[in-house]
Amino acid sequence: MTPDHPPSQADALAALKSLVGWWDDAGIAVDIPPAPPPALRTSAPERKSAPAAPAVKSAPAAPEKPAQDASAMARDATDIAALKAAVESFDGCDLKRTARNTVFARGNSEAPLMVIGEGPGQDEDREGLPFVGRSGQLLDRMLAAIGLDEASAYITNVVFWRPPGNRKPSTEEIEICRPFVERHIALAKPRLILLVGGISTQAMLKTPQGIMALRGRWSQVTAGGHSAPALPTFHPAFLLRRPQEKAKAWADLLSLQEKLEELS
Repeated sequence: MTPDHPPSQADALAALKSLVGWWDDAGIAVDIPPAPPPALRTSAPERKSAPAAPAVKSAPAAPEKPAQDASAMARDATDIAALKAAVESFDGCDLKRTARNTVFARGNSEAPLMVIGEGPGQDEDREGLPFVGRSGQLLDRMLAAIGLDEASAYITNVVFWRPPGNRKPSTEEIEICRPFVERHIALAKPRLILLVGGISTQAMLKTPQGIMALRGRWSQVTAGGHSAPALPTFHPAFLLRRPQEKAKAWADLLSLQEKLEELS
């Protein structure tokens, strides 16, 4: 009969000894190798654990560069050349990261008229001067129509670096640059200010009103203790898109010419 359970190791060993004994009686010599020690039968070889990896020390964090104070830098500039150098060294505006050049100003800083636009475009970014592209050429013709040129006008913007894709500068970008713009006005001391476009008008007059409501209406800009009458008008880029509005811009220019004649 087949047993219900397979024989144990002890039973198998006893059966083997019995068989060997039977072979001995029959004159058959059989050598049985000794059984391995129990420790070798039952224990797996001991594995040595790998030594722990040495701790890697992290490099000390680089000290953060202190944020530049635009107000202090602008205040410390005692003349326009120093202000230009301060603006060029200022790294607190993200626009500078994508711009080629700092666009500060062109014209005569001692002229009676300061023209303040919005921001540099592609041509201005390439040349490092404001209003030198198509809209700048139209601005020059507009000023020439009332007898003005680079000797009698000083041209700048509310931001000094080109916004990517020629987009409008954001409120935050304008506010970052504001201390330099206001110091620029205080140092140049213009007799009159022409605000070109809605962005510059809203920024310098600190108003939410649009250019359609404000153009042709004289107001006042005060910066660093210097105050000057300011006239908002359309941006030349707007006039290139909508030439039918040039008649209104011409009326603004005639108002500006009359004011300049009164001052002289």
